Amino acid sequence: MEFLQLLEATLSPRRVALLRSAGQIAHEEGIRVYLVGGAVRDLLLGRPVKDLDLVVMGDAVTLAYAVARKLSGQVVARSQFSTAKVKVEDTSLDLTTARRERYPRPGALPQIAPGTMEEDLARRDFSINAMAFPLHQSAPGQVLDFHGGEDDLRRGLIRVLHERSFVDDATRILRAVRYEQRLGFHLEESTEALLRRDLPMLSTISGDRLRKELQACLRERQPARLLLRLGEMGVMAAICPPLDRSGETIQRAMGREGSGGLGEQVYVGLLACSLTAEEGEQAIARLRMPSRWAAVVRDTIALRDRLPWLSRADLSPAQIYDAIAPFTIAAVEACALAAPNEEARHNLALFLDKLRYVESALSGGDLIALGIHPGPAIGEMLSRLRRARLEGAVTSRSEEVAMVKSWLASGQH
Repeated sequence: MEFLQLLEATLSPRRVALLRSAGQIAHEEGIRVYLVGGAVRDLLLGRPVKDLDLVVMGDAVTLAYAVARKLSGQVVARSQFSTAKVKVEDTSLDLTTARRERYPRPGALPQIAPGTMEEDLARRDFSINAMAFPLHQSAPGQVLDFHGGEDDLRRGLIRVLHERSFVDDATRILRAVRYEQRLGFHLEESTEALLRRDLPMLSTISGDRLRKELQACLRERQPARLLLRLGEMGVMAAICPPLDRSGETIQRAMGREGSGGLGEQVYVGLLACSLTAEEGEQAIARLRMPSRWAAVVRDTIALRDRLPWLSRADLSPAQIYDAIAPFTIAAVEACALAAPNEEARHNLALFLDKLRYVESALSGGDLIALGIHPGPAIGEMLSRLRRARLEGAVTSRSEEVAMVKSWLASGQH
Protein backbone atom coordinates (compact mmCIF):
# COMPACT_ATOMS: atom_id res chain seq x y z
CA MET A 1 0.00 0.00 0.00
CA GLU A 2 1.29 3.46 -0.87
CA PHE A 3 2.06 5.61 2.16
CA LEU A 4 -0.65 8.14 1.30
CA GLN A 5 -3.23 5.36 1.15
CA LEU A 6 -1.88 4.02 4.44
CA LEU A 7 -2.22 7.44 6.00
CA GLU A 8 -5.82 7.78 4.82
CA ALA A 9 -6.71 4.27 5.95
CA THR A 10 -5.20 4.69 9.42
CA LEU A 11 -5.86 8.23 10.58
CA SER A 12 -9.25 9.74 11.31
CA PRO A 13 -10.82 11.74 8.46
CA ARG A 14 -10.35 14.92 10.50
CA ARG A 15 -6.61 14.36 10.95
CA VAL A 16 -6.17 13.41 7.29
CA ALA A 17 -8.03 16.55 6.23
CA LEU A 18 -5.84 18.72 8.45
CA LEU A 19 -2.64 17.21 7.05
CA ARG A 20 -3.91 17.64 3.50
CA SER A 21 -4.86 21.25 4.19
CA ALA A 22 -1.49 22.01 5.80
CA GLY A 23 0.25 20.51 2.78
CA GLN A 24 -1.90 22.53 0.38
CA ILE A 25 -1.31 25.76 2.28
CA ALA A 26 2.44 25.07 2.32
CA HIS A 27 2.32 24.44 -1.45
CA GLU A 28 0.51 27.76 -2.00
CA GLU A 29 3.09 29.53 0.16
CA GLY A 30 5.97 27.90 -1.71
CA ILE A 31 7.06 26.00 1.42
CA ARG A 32 8.00 22.34 1.71
CA VAL A 33 6.54 20.50 4.71
CA TYR A 34 6.94 16.89 5.81
CA LEU A 35 5.28 14.51 8.25
CA VAL A 36 8.19 13.10 10.26
CA GLY A 37 9.37 10.80 12.99
CA GLY A 38 7.10 8.69 15.15
CA ALA A 39 4.01 9.29 13.02
CA VAL A 40 5.71 7.85 9.93
CA ARG A 41 7.12 4.95 11.94
CA ASP A 42 3.80 4.04 13.52
CA LEU A 43 1.86 4.38 10.27
CA LEU A 44 4.27 1.95 8.60
CA LEU A 45 3.88 -0.43 11.54
CA GLY A 46 0.10 -0.16 11.59
CA ARG A 47 0.16 1.25 15.12
CA PRO A 48 -1.97 4.10 16.48
CA VAL A 49 -0.47 7.51 15.79
CA LYS A 50 -0.30 9.81 18.79
CA ASP A 51 1.33 13.04 17.59
CA LEU A 52 1.47 14.69 14.19
CA ASP A 53 4.91 16.29 13.87
CA LEU A 54 5.77 18.32 10.79
CA VAL A 55 9.14 19.65 9.67
CA VAL A 56 9.10 22.79 7.56
CA MET A 57 11.73 23.87 5.06
CA GLY A 58 11.34 27.52 6.01
CA ASP A 59 9.82 29.31 8.97
CA ALA A 60 7.57 26.90 10.89
CA VAL A 61 5.96 29.73 12.86
CA THR A 62 4.96 31.56 9.68
CA LEU A 63 3.38 28.40 8.27
CA ALA A 64 1.61 27.73 11.57
CA TYR A 65 -0.06 31.15 11.48
CA ALA A 66 -1.01 30.66 7.82
CA VAL A 67 -2.65 27.31 8.65
CA ALA A 68 -4.44 28.79 11.65
CA ARG A 69 -5.69 31.76 9.62
CA LYS A 70 -6.99 29.76 6.66
CA LEU A 71 -8.53 26.94 8.71
CA SER A 72 -10.02 29.07 11.52
CA GLY A 73 -7.64 27.56 14.04
CA GLN A 74 -5.21 29.08 16.48
CA VAL A 75 -1.51 28.93 17.28
CA VAL A 76 -1.53 27.69 20.86
CA ALA A 77 2.23 27.60 21.45
CA ARG A 78 5.43 28.84 19.87
CA SER A 79 9.07 29.11 20.92
CA GLN A 80 12.22 30.97 20.07
CA PHE A 81 13.52 27.78 18.43
CA SER A 82 11.22 28.12 15.39
CA THR A 83 8.62 25.67 16.65
CA ALA A 84 4.88 26.12 16.92
CA LYS A 85 1.72 24.17 17.70
CA VAL A 86 -1.42 24.93 15.73
CA LYS A 87 -4.81 23.65 16.78
CA VAL A 88 -7.83 23.33 14.50
CA GLU A 89 -10.92 22.28 16.43
CA ASP A 90 -9.69 19.29 18.48
CA THR A 91 -6.74 18.33 16.27
CA SER A 92 -3.18 19.63 16.67
CA LEU A 93 -0.07 19.83 14.54
CA ASP A 94 3.45 20.44 15.86
CA LEU A 95 5.61 22.32 13.37
CA THR A 96 9.39 22.71 13.52
CA THR A 97 11.81 24.40 11.15
CA ALA A 98 14.27 21.92 9.61
CA ARG A 99 17.54 22.12 11.49
CA ARG A 100 20.97 20.73 11.94
CA GLU A 101 22.55 20.18 15.34
CA ARG A 102 25.99 20.25 16.88
CA TYR A 103 26.81 18.99 20.36
CA PRO A 104 29.51 21.20 21.92
CA ARG A 105 30.27 18.48 24.49
CA PRO A 106 28.82 15.13 25.55
CA GLY A 107 25.49 15.49 27.32
CA ALA A 108 25.07 19.16 26.44
CA LEU A 109 21.93 20.40 24.78
CA PRO A 110 22.60 20.75 21.06
CA GLN A 111 23.36 23.99 19.30
CA ILE A 112 20.91 24.31 16.41
CA ALA A 113 20.83 26.13 13.07
CA PRO A 114 18.52 25.98 10.04
CA GLY A 115 19.29 22.96 7.91
CA THR A 116 18.20 20.79 5.02
CA MET A 117 15.69 17.98 5.32
CA GLU A 118 18.49 15.46 5.06
CA GLU A 119 20.36 17.20 7.90
CA ASP A 120 17.20 17.28 9.98
CA LEU A 121 16.65 13.54 9.64
CA ALA A 122 20.33 12.86 10.30
CA ARG A 123 20.04 14.44 13.77
CA ARG A 124 17.40 11.90 14.88
CA ASP A 125 18.01 9.20 17.45
CA PHE A 126 17.24 5.98 15.56
CA SER A 127 16.76 5.00 11.93
CA ILE A 128 13.10 4.09 12.49
CA ASN A 129 12.47 7.66 13.67
CA ALA A 130 14.41 9.26 10.79
CA MET A 131 11.84 9.06 8.00
CA ALA A 132 9.62 11.74 6.48
CA PHE A 133 6.73 12.00 4.05
CA PRO A 134 6.18 15.12 1.89
CA LEU A 135 2.79 16.80 2.29
CA HIS A 136 3.36 19.82 0.04
CA GLN A 137 3.38 17.99 -3.28
CA SER A 138 0.32 17.92 -5.53
CA ALA A 139 1.18 14.34 -6.58
CA PRO A 140 1.75 11.59 -4.01
CA GLY A 141 5.39 11.39 -3.00
CA GLN A 142 7.58 8.71 -1.47
CA VAL A 143 8.81 8.35 2.08
CA LEU A 144 12.21 9.96 2.56
CA ASP A 145 14.42 7.33 4.13
CA PHE A 146 18.12 8.14 4.02
CA HIS A 147 19.09 5.76 6.85
CA GLY A 148 17.35 2.47 6.14
CA GLY A 149 14.50 2.99 8.57
CA GLU A 150 11.94 0.99 6.60
CA ASP A 151 14.32 -1.95 6.36
CA ASP A 152 14.95 -1.79 10.11
CA LEU A 153 11.19 -1.75 10.72
CA ARG A 154 10.85 -4.93 8.67
CA ARG A 155 13.72 -6.55 10.58
CA GLY A 156 12.51 -5.31 13.96
CA LEU A 157 15.71 -3.45 14.83
CA ILE A 158 16.58 -0.38 16.89
CA ARG A 159 19.66 1.20 15.29
CA VAL A 160 21.46 4.48 15.92
CA LEU A 161 22.58 6.62 13.00
CA HIS A 162 26.24 7.00 13.96
CA GLU A 163 28.70 5.69 16.51
CA ARG A 164 28.75 8.85 18.65
CA SER A 165 24.99 8.93 19.07
CA PHE A 166 24.98 7.86 22.74
CA VAL A 167 28.02 10.04 23.45
CA ASP A 168 26.27 13.12 22.12
CA ASP A 169 23.08 12.41 24.03
CA ALA A 170 23.07 9.53 26.48
CA THR A 171 19.32 9.88 27.12
CA ARG A 172 19.07 7.91 23.88
CA ILE A 173 20.21 4.90 25.89
CA LEU A 174 16.93 4.87 27.80
CA ARG A 175 14.93 5.62 24.66
CA ALA A 176 16.60 2.73 22.80
CA VAL A 177 15.43 0.28 25.46
CA ARG A 178 12.02 1.94 25.65
CA TYR A 179 11.41 1.56 21.90
CA GLU A 180 12.80 -1.96 21.96
CA GLN A 181 10.30 -3.01 24.61
CA ARG A 182 7.36 -1.02 23.26
CA LEU A 183 7.68 -2.35 19.72
CA GLY A 184 8.93 -5.84 20.55
CA PHE A 185 12.12 -5.12 18.57
CA HIS A 186 15.78 -5.91 19.24
CA LEU A 187 18.78 -3.66 19.56
CA GLU A 188 20.85 -3.97 16.41
CA GLU A 189 24.15 -5.69 17.26
CA SER A 190 26.48 -2.72 16.85
CA THR A 191 23.96 -0.42 18.53
CA GLU A 192 23.85 -2.67 21.59
CA ALA A 193 27.65 -2.71 21.69
CA LEU A 194 27.75 1.09 21.51
CA LEU A 195 25.09 1.35 24.22
CA ARG A 196 27.07 -0.85 26.61
CA ARG A 197 30.29 0.99 25.77
CA ASP A 198 28.73 4.38 26.41
CA LEU A 199 26.87 3.66 29.66
CA PRO A 200 29.32 5.91 31.54
CA MET A 201 28.07 8.82 29.41
CA LEU A 202 24.87 8.81 31.46
CA SER A 203 26.92 10.71 34.03
CA THR A 204 26.92 13.67 31.61
CA ILE A 205 23.12 13.97 31.74
CA SER A 206 21.40 16.16 34.30
CA GLY A 207 19.13 14.64 36.90
CA ASP A 208 16.11 16.44 35.45
CA ARG A 209 16.63 14.97 31.99
CA LEU A 210 17.28 11.48 33.34
CA ARG A 211 14.16 11.63 35.50
CA LYS A 212 12.01 12.67 32.55
CA GLU A 213 13.31 9.73 30.51
CA LEU A 214 12.70 7.36 33.40
CA GLN A 215 9.22 8.81 33.83
CA ALA A 216 8.53 8.11 30.14
CA CYS A 217 9.57 4.51 30.78
CA LEU A 218 7.15 4.24 33.70
CA ARG A 219 4.30 5.40 31.46
CA GLU A 220 4.79 2.61 28.93
CA ARG A 221 2.35 -0.30 28.82
CA GLN A 222 4.71 -2.74 30.56
CA PRO A 223 6.97 -0.68 32.82
CA ALA A 224 8.13 -3.63 34.90
CA ARG A 225 9.58 -5.49 31.92
CA LEU A 226 11.20 -2.29 30.73
CA LEU A 227 12.79 -1.65 34.14
CA LEU A 228 14.11 -5.21 34.24
CA ARG A 229 15.63 -4.78 30.80
CA LEU A 230 17.25 -1.49 31.86
CA GLY A 231 18.71 -3.33 34.83
CA GLU A 232 19.94 -6.19 32.69
CA MET A 233 21.64 -3.76 30.31
CA GLY A 234 23.41 -1.99 33.20
CA VAL A 235 21.49 1.24 32.71
CA MET A 236 20.08 1.46 36.25
CA ALA A 237 23.53 0.95 37.77
CA ALA A 238 24.96 3.65 35.50
CA ILE A 239 22.25 6.11 36.55
CA CYS A 240 22.57 5.44 40.29
CA PRO A 241 24.43 2.31 41.47
CA PRO A 242 22.04 1.32 44.31
CA LEU A 243 19.14 1.13 41.83
CA ASP A 244 20.86 -1.90 40.32
CA ARG A 245 19.42 -3.97 43.19
CA SER A 246 15.80 -3.23 42.27
CA GLY A 247 15.44 -6.11 39.81
CA GLU A 248 14.50 -8.77 42.37
CA THR A 249 11.84 -6.54 43.90
CA ILE A 250 10.33 -5.72 40.51
CA GLN A 251 10.40 -9.39 39.51
CA ARG A 252 8.51 -10.29 42.69
CA ALA A 253 5.98 -7.53 42.13
CA MET A 254 5.31 -8.68 38.55
CA GLY A 255 3.89 -11.91 39.90
CA ARG A 256 1.52 -10.10 42.26
CA GLU A 257 0.24 -7.02 40.43
CA GLY A 258 -3.38 -7.07 39.32
CA SER A 259 -4.72 -6.70 35.81
CA GLY A 260 -5.21 -2.96 36.26
CA GLY A 261 -1.49 -2.23 36.32
CA LEU A 262 0.39 0.04 38.68
CA GLY A 263 0.71 3.79 38.91
CA GLU A 264 3.91 5.66 38.16
CA GLN A 265 4.63 6.41 41.82
CA VAL A 266 4.20 2.76 42.82
CA TYR A 267 7.06 1.89 40.48
CA VAL A 268 9.10 4.63 42.13
CA GLY A 269 8.39 2.85 45.42
CA LEU A 270 9.44 -0.51 43.96
CA LEU A 271 12.73 1.02 42.82
CA ALA A 272 13.26 2.26 46.39
CA CYS A 273 12.37 -0.97 48.18
CA SER A 274 15.91 -2.33 48.24
CA LEU A 275 17.61 0.95 49.22
CA THR A 276 18.93 2.11 52.55
CA ALA A 277 17.82 5.52 53.75
CA GLU A 278 21.17 6.98 52.66
CA GLU A 279 20.89 5.37 49.22
CA GLY A 280 17.36 6.70 48.93
CA GLU A 281 18.64 10.22 49.43
CA GLN A 282 21.33 9.53 46.84
CA ALA A 283 18.69 8.49 44.29
CA ILE A 284 16.52 11.50 45.15
CA ALA A 285 19.46 13.84 44.58
CA ARG A 286 20.72 12.16 41.39
CA LEU A 287 17.31 12.27 39.71
CA ARG A 288 16.34 15.61 41.22
CA MET A 289 13.08 14.01 42.24
CA PRO A 290 10.04 16.22 42.76
CA SER A 291 8.56 16.21 46.25
CA ARG A 292 5.90 13.62 45.38
CA TRP A 293 8.54 11.11 44.22
CA ALA A 294 10.87 11.89 47.11
CA ALA A 295 8.05 11.30 49.60
CA VAL A 296 7.35 7.89 48.07
CA VAL A 297 11.03 6.91 48.22
CA ARG A 298 11.40 7.93 51.88
CA ASP A 299 8.07 6.40 52.91
CA THR A 300 8.76 3.12 51.11
CA ILE A 301 12.09 2.70 52.88
CA ALA A 302 10.63 3.61 56.28
CA LEU A 303 7.61 1.34 55.85
CA ARG A 304 9.78 -1.53 54.58
CA ASP A 305 11.73 -1.28 57.84
CA ARG A 306 8.44 -1.83 59.72
CA LEU A 307 7.58 -4.99 57.80
CA PRO A 308 8.94 -7.36 60.50
CA TRP A 309 6.51 -5.80 63.00
CA LEU A 310 3.70 -5.87 60.43
CA SER A 311 4.35 -9.59 59.96
CA ARG A 312 2.68 -10.33 63.32
CA ALA A 313 -0.61 -12.19 63.14
CA ASP A 314 -2.01 -10.72 66.37
CA LEU A 315 -2.26 -7.09 65.25
CA SER A 316 -5.62 -5.38 65.66
CA PRO A 317 -7.14 -3.30 62.84
CA ALA A 318 -6.43 -0.16 64.85
CA GLN A 319 -2.77 -1.12 65.29
CA ILE A 320 -2.43 -1.82 61.57
CA TYR A 321 -4.06 1.50 60.72
CA ASP A 322 -1.84 3.47 63.09
CA ALA A 323 1.30 1.83 61.70
CA ILE A 324 0.52 2.40 58.03
CA ALA A 325 -1.67 5.51 57.81
CA PRO A 326 1.21 8.05 57.98
CA PHE A 327 2.70 6.78 54.70
CA THR A 328 1.82 7.66 51.11
CA ILE A 329 -0.49 5.17 49.42
CA ALA A 330 2.02 4.53 46.64
CA ALA A 331 4.61 3.48 49.24
CA VAL A 332 2.08 1.16 50.89
CA GLU A 333 1.19 -0.40 47.53
CA ALA A 334 4.87 -0.88 46.69
CA CYS A 335 5.56 -2.59 50.01
CA ALA A 336 2.44 -4.75 49.65
CA LEU A 337 3.83 -6.02 46.34
CA ALA A 338 7.40 -6.41 47.52
CA ALA A 339 6.99 -7.78 51.07
CA PRO A 340 8.39 -11.32 51.29
CA ASN A 341 6.26 -12.21 54.33
CA GLU A 342 2.67 -13.31 53.65
CA GLU A 343 1.26 -11.95 56.92
CA ALA A 344 2.79 -8.54 56.26
CA ARG A 345 1.28 -8.53 52.77
CA HIS A 346 -2.08 -9.48 54.31
CA ASN A 347 -1.97 -6.60 56.78
CA LEU A 348 -0.89 -4.11 54.11
CA ALA A 349 -3.67 -5.33 51.81
CA LEU A 350 -6.19 -5.04 54.64
CA PHE A 351 -5.22 -1.40 55.08
CA LEU A 352 -5.37 -0.70 51.34
CA ASP A 353 -8.65 -2.50 50.72
CA LYS A 354 -10.58 -1.59 53.86
CA LEU A 355 -9.02 0.17 56.83
CA ARG A 356 -7.96 3.37 55.07
CA TYR A 357 -11.57 4.02 54.14
CA VAL A 358 -12.89 3.74 57.70
CA GLU A 359 -14.31 7.09 58.83
CA SER A 360 -16.74 8.34 61.41
CA ALA A 361 -20.37 8.52 60.29
CA LEU A 362 -20.56 11.92 61.99
CA SER A 363 -19.35 15.19 60.51
CA GLY A 364 -17.78 18.19 62.19
CA GLY A 365 -21.17 19.90 62.02
CA ASP A 366 -22.79 16.94 63.77
CA LEU A 367 -20.26 17.18 66.60
CA ILE A 368 -20.85 20.92 67.03
CA ALA A 369 -24.58 20.24 67.17
CA LEU A 370 -23.92 17.69 69.91
CA GLY A 371 -22.02 20.28 71.95
CA ILE A 372 -18.35 19.98 70.93
CA HIS A 373 -16.72 23.41 70.67
CA PRO A 374 -15.36 24.33 67.20
CA GLY A 375 -11.59 24.04 66.87
CA PRO A 376 -8.97 21.31 67.28
CA ALA A 377 -11.33 19.32 69.48
CA ILE A 378 -13.44 18.47 66.41
CA GLY A 379 -10.57 16.77 64.61
CA GLU A 380 -9.50 14.95 67.74
CA MET A 381 -13.04 13.69 68.31
CA LEU A 382 -13.35 12.46 64.72
CA SER A 383 -10.06 10.56 65.12
CA ARG A 384 -11.37 8.95 68.33
CA LEU A 385 -14.56 7.92 66.56
CA ARG A 386 -12.57 6.42 63.67
CA ARG A 387 -10.51 4.45 66.14
CA ALA A 388 -13.69 3.24 67.87
CA ARG A 389 -14.90 2.04 64.47
CA LEU A 390 -11.61 0.28 63.79
CA GLU A 391 -11.78 -1.46 67.15
CA GLY A 392 -15.41 -2.46 66.64
CA ALA A 393 -16.62 -0.45 69.61
CA VAL A 394 -19.21 1.26 67.41
CA THR A 395 -20.78 0.08 64.16
CA SER A 396 -23.50 2.65 63.43
CA ARG A 397 -24.22 6.36 63.45
CA SER A 398 -26.55 6.05 66.45
CA GLU A 399 -23.85 4.26 68.44
CA GLU A 400 -21.39 7.06 67.60
CA VAL A 401 -23.89 9.67 68.81
CA ALA A 402 -24.33 7.73 72.04
CA MET A 403 -20.56 7.49 72.47
CA VAL A 404 -20.08 11.24 71.98
CA LYS A 405 -22.85 12.00 74.48
CA SER A 406 -21.21 9.63 76.95
CA TRP A 407 -17.86 11.38 76.51
CA LEU A 408 -19.51 14.75 77.03
CA ALA A 409 -21.29 13.58 80.14
CA SER A 410 -18.07 12.23 81.63
CA GLY A 411 -16.03 15.28 80.62
CA GLN A 412 -13.90 13.34 78.09
CA HIS A 413 -13.82 15.98 75.39
